[in-house]
Amino acid sequence: MQKETNMPITEETSPARPPIPDYVPGMTVDEDEINLLDLFIVLLKHKVMIFSVVVLAGIAAVVISLRMPDVYRSEATIAPTTQEKGGGALSALGGFGAMIASEVGIGATGSLEQFDVVLKSRDLTNSIVRKYDLMPFLFEKSWDAENKKWKEKVKPPKFEDAYKAIQAMLSVKPDKKQNVMRISFESEDPRMAQTILNYYIVGLSEFLRRQTLEDAAAQQVHLSQQLAKTTDPLLKNRLYELIAKQIEKETLAKIQRYYSFIVIDPSFVPERKFKPKRAQICMISIVVAFFIAIFLAFFMEYVKNLKTREDPERLANLRKSMRLRNT
Repeated sequence: MQKETNMPITEETSPARPPIPDYVPGMTVDEDEINLLDLFIVLLKHKVMIFSVVVLAGIAAVVISLRMPDVYRSEATIAPTTQEKGGGALSALGGFGAMIASEVGIGATGSLEQFDVVLKSRDLTNSIVRKYDLMPFLFEKSWDAENKKWKEKVKPPKFEDAYKAIQAMLSVKPDKKQNVMRISFESEDPRMAQTILNYYIVGLSEFLRRQTLEDAAAQQVHLSQQLAKTTDPLLKNRLYELIAKQIEKETLAKIQRYYSFIVIDPSFVPERKFKPKRAQICMISIVVAFFIAIFLAFFMEYVKNLKTREDPERLANLRKSMRLRNT
């Protein structure tokens, strides 16, 4: 039986090995790669700082929210009224009747757009402030209630200041889908919130009423002039009807409590505060402080790693960029 000879394996006789690639999938090339565990460790290292920031923010939020005064909101809902249109007499007049109808405003009603413009107008606000003497209420801190005058070294506020102050408290929201207008007023005094809201509702009605009466009087003069120039008996009868409608419109404007709208939901004295929402303020402050503290923790860890890695150039650039001005 023939014996196998053991030959020594040399570099010449060894089989060729494949070259080792520079990168193998799955291998960790960067030993400093951060995973979730590293992030958790960083948070634990700075847990005292994170806890302190959150607690201080929570205490500050509680103190600030408690110092904020309670604000109450009174609300009301109104809707424009519809009026009977004088279609019979106008259609008989043809084109001339259409022109007269446009001028006299027969069939015209209040609209949400009109209510919105009037309620936000300076004219209405200034008239309410003057009529009910609201300047001391709006600027209570500058008013000397005992001596009934403005405090010394205080510049008396102007009506423009009063307009801006009231507009910050007044809210007007038209709802075109339901064809209603929601009005609200906010104040630290719940009774004044309802009172001033009623001032605006009455003021809106009086503004529209006055405008209607002035227009009706002007149109009566205009129609009377047209009547004096007309010789056609049929046209004269129609003009008499239009004048009668203007008189009727004038009469209705005088006897209606609220002109051009009805009050669906009247104002009320609020029993519960509308703001501030102290619990919400505290929760938001704590959450924001928590994320700020986490950012500070990672930033502090990053600066620390710059020092331990002995990277003086990057650290010097960081310090230079943090200076208020270059020297």
